[in-house]
Amino acid sequence: MKRKPDLLARISILFLGLLFGACNPDTTDLKNTATVKATDAPLPAETTTAVLTTAGPTSVPCALSIPGEQGWPVTLCETFDDNRNAWIIESQDNSYAQYSITVEDGVYALDYTAKSFALFQRNALTWFDLASAKDFALTVSTRMDSRFQSCSWGVAFRANENSFFLFSIYNDNSYAFEIYENNTWVPLISKRAYSGIRTGEENTVAVIAEGQDFEFYINGELVNSFSGGLLQGSDILLIASAKEGVGVTYAFDDIALKVKTP
Repeated sequence: MKRKPDLLARISILFLGLLFGACNPDTTDLKNTATVKATDAPLPAETTTAVLTTAGPTSVPCALSIPGEQGWPVTLCETFDDNRNAWIIESQDNSYAQYSITVEDGVYALDYTAKSFALFQRNALTWFDLASAKDFALTVSTRMDSRFQSCSWGVAFRANENSFFLFSIYNDNSYAFEIYENNTWVPLISKRAYSGIRTGEENTVAVIAEGQDFEFYINGELVNSFSGGLLQGSDILLIASAKEGVGVTYAFDDIALKVKTP
C-alpha cells in the first residue's frame, strides 16, 4: 500500500465542557457539553500536519476481519508492524496537552496528558485524520490504559471543519454517540454502560455508515444503531480524549477500512 504525499492529516484539539457526574453513564447530560476549537480559544494552540495513508479506489490485501458488505473494497489495512505508511511521529507540549506518539512494538502508541486550562472542568480532545469516505465499514482496536475513568477514544465520521458524528467508548465501561454541530454537542445515543467493554485491555470498535444509517459494534457485538444522519462531510477521524489533569496511554492497532463504491 503506497501513501499519497499530496493528502495531509491534521491533528487539532477541541475542548469538551464536562458537568459534575459526567463519569456516571446514568447522569451524564451531553447536551450541555460545550466545545471550543483551539484555534478559536483565547490561548494559542499548536496544529501539526503530517502525511497519512488515506482511502483510495484500489482494494488492498488484508487479513483483518472487517464488517460490512463483502463487495466493498478494502482501502486501508494497518497493523503497525512498521511505519511504511508514514504515520506521524512527534512530541507536543502546548497550552492544553502534553503528548508523544510513535509507531513501536506493533502499535501506534500515544502517551497523552491533558493540562489544567479551565479549572478542571473540560476535556482535551485530539483527532487524527484516517481517510475520506461517506459510506464505509471501519474497524479499530485500541488499548486505553489509565487509572482515571474520565478518558475515552473513538471514531468520528461525516466530518468537515464545523461538524461530525462521534462514537466513543469510555474508561468507565460505557459508550455514547454524539453530533458536534454549530459549536454544540448533542447526544444521539446517550452515554450508557456496556459490560462487554474490557477496561485496561484491547477493545475493538467497528462503525458501518451507509446513507443515513449507522451501526456500532464493540468487540464484535452490535451494541446500537442510528438512522437519520444528515451531515455531508466525508472525513473519518480517530479520536483520543482526556479530562484536565488526566494521563492516559493509547495503543491503536489493526485499523482496517472498506469503502462503498458507486
